[in-house]
Amino acid sequence: MMSDTAVDEVEAVLREWAEAYRARDMGALLRNAIGDDVQLVGTGADEVRFGLDEYRAQATRDFSQADDAEFRLSNLRVTAIGGAAFAYCDVTASGSAGGQPFEMSGLRMTVGLVRTDDGWRFVQTHLSAPDRAQAEGRSFED
Repeated sequence: MMSDTAVDEVEAVLREWAEAYRARDMGALLRNAIGDDVQLVGTGADEVRFGLDEYRAQATRDFSQADDAEFRLSNLRVTAIGGAAFAYCDVTASGSAGGQPFEMSGLRMTVGLVRTDDGWRFVQTHLSAPDRAQAEGRSFED
């Protein structure tokens, strides 16, 4: 059975993660991860990371390539059963890089979390962009 408290807690962790990223607070980002079992899949072809060191390396790379960046989360959906939770949200990433503004809208994020003695922690995060070549209403590209 899904607990409203667990859903609220998971939503709070996701918002804390987004704020930590915006603030470039590496300590807070890493605290939200389960540790060496964390998995991260980003939108870039090479953004597949396993373990806390690679998770840190990805965030370090992101921070070095952007003047500032933030993730805005919307349409958040959470399912929590026992000590596991799964979340979905729409994401808009925005900021500036090299003095030029950027916005990546229409992104989708899924997150798997587990409850630990220290609260909910990310086990897997997957950020993706829909295939723009695939027409709406079609399951495959033409």
